[in-house]
Parts: sequence; structure tokens; C-alpha cells
Amino acid sequence: MTIKTPPSFNVPGLGVDPLTQRIKEKEKQWKYKVAVLSGKGGVGKSTVAVNLATALAKQGYFVGILDADVHGPNVAKMLGVENAEVLAEKFEDGHFEMIPPMNDFLGQTTPIKVMSMGLMVPEDQPIIWRGSLVTKAIKQLLGDVKWGSLDFMIVDFPPGTGDQILTVTQTIQLDAAIIVTTPQEVALLDTGKAVNMMKQMNVPYIAVIENMSYLICPHCGNKIDLFGEGGGEKLAKKEGVDFLGKVPIDLKAREASDNGIPIVLYEDTPAAKAFMEIAQKLVTKLEELKKKE
Repeated sequence: MTIKTPPSFNVPGLGVDPLTQRIKEKEKQWKYKVAVLSGKGGVGKSTVAVNLATALAKQGYFVGILDADVHGPNVAKMLGVENAEVLAEKFEDGHFEMIPPMNDFLGQTTPIKVMSMGLMVPEDQPIIWRGSLVTKAIKQLLGDVKWGSLDFMIVDFPPGTGDQILTVTQTIQLDAAIIVTTPQEVALLDTGKAVNMMKQMNVPYIAVIENMSYLICPHCGNKIDLFGEGGGEKLAKKEGVDFLGKVPIDLKAREASDNGIPIVLYEDTPAAKAFMEIAQKLVTKLEELKKKE
């Protein structure tokens, strides 16, 4: 049976054990679980998550993206599904599962499945919840959504190293963590904390991406290092993790995000080329690790 009203996050009878069991069963259908995070806000983490997901889908992989930033969800808008109607299906045991909206950008990618709190509350309404309710909501976004079979489950984390990140890393077995930074020193200080958190959580593969790495002047064509140079590579080397690449500042990126079109679909831009190369490097690394298991 299909209904039009999303399930409440306080559905009676949804104990921790049944929900956790559903998550464990679902993650068996996800080949790779990849977290995208940063130690601080303002580094373009969600932009990286959305474009990484789109780059993988553009290469033919089936991708789902979970916006785990409950208090500041914007993935749905960046993927052009913020106005999608969220349906839910009721199962024989009485629990509901939401059907994630999808977008294939007029056939340019395989359908990307999206789930975010941004789909369930008005965009100007704050979510004022204590940690326990946030934890429950994230678990339901993992276990009470019909994700199906995926090549990649991308989880976009909130900034920092708090409860929401712990909830996901302790609930599913991540295969990779992609740490997003910008070149300047203040960003690198916080990003190093995120790298070490993922090490403590025993994530098998950790890598750094340097976002907003440089700007190509639209007038003279010269490279401008607005935030310094080489910080991401230095951090990766210091922490002993991989460096996947640099993504330049692209003047089309703001317009693209506002219009729900990932910049990676603008194939002629430096940023699009960078994301496609990063996605391919990630696939190669994860496949190499899989063969060693």
C-alpha cells in the first residue's frame, strides 16, 4: 500500500532492535559506503558530496545520497528534488519505509536516490531537536527508506565531529571517508581532527580533497590562489592518507547549485573535470581494497 504522507519519526513499535536490524539488512545491498565530511563548515562539503555522487552516477554507477546534516539540510535542493513528494510504503509488520526521490538529470546519469530532512520540513523552518531525536531520525533515514541495491551510498555529514557522525559510523560499516578541506591553515587545523576521527573509527580508506583550491580569472585566465596553495596535499602527507585531488573555484558552481544542477554536469568546466577524475580515482582505490579482502 502506498500513502502520500511521510511517516512520523515517532511511529509506535519501532524499537531500536528492529530498526537496527533493517539497517544491517539494507547495507548488505550497498557495495560501497562512503562518508563525506569536514572538520568545519564553509569548505563546500555538501558541494563535494553532491558532485561526487553525480560523477559516479554519470559513470553508470547506481548511487544513493543521504543528507545526514539534520540541522542544515541542503542536498535535496542541490540535486533539484527539494519539491519532490515523499511517498511511503506500509509493510506487513506495520512499519513504513519512505520512497526516496530520484533525479537522472534528463538521462545524463543513472537515477540518483536522495533522502534528506530538507524534503520533510519547510526550508525556513528550523529543526530544534536534542541529540537523541537527531540520532533516531538519522537511523530512520538509513533503515526506513527503500534504498534498494546501490553501488555507492554517499553520506553527507554535518561539519565537525559530533553525534550525527558517531551515529552513522557506529551503525553502518563505512568503506571510505572523504575529508574536504580548503587550502588555508585555519581549515587544515579542523580537517586534521576529522581525519583522525575516521582513523579512530577504523574506516578502511581515508582520503583528502582540497576544495576551492584556486580560481581561474575569467578575464585574464591566470590562476589565483585565493586561500593559499598546497594545504590539502600537506595535510594528507602529514596524516598518511591519500590525496584525491584539487577542485578549483568555479563561477558557475553557485548558479548550478541554486538551480539544482551539479557542476559536474557542466562538462567543459575545470571543476567538472576535477570531480570526474576524483570519482575515478576513488573507484580504483576501493576496487583495489576490495580485491585484497
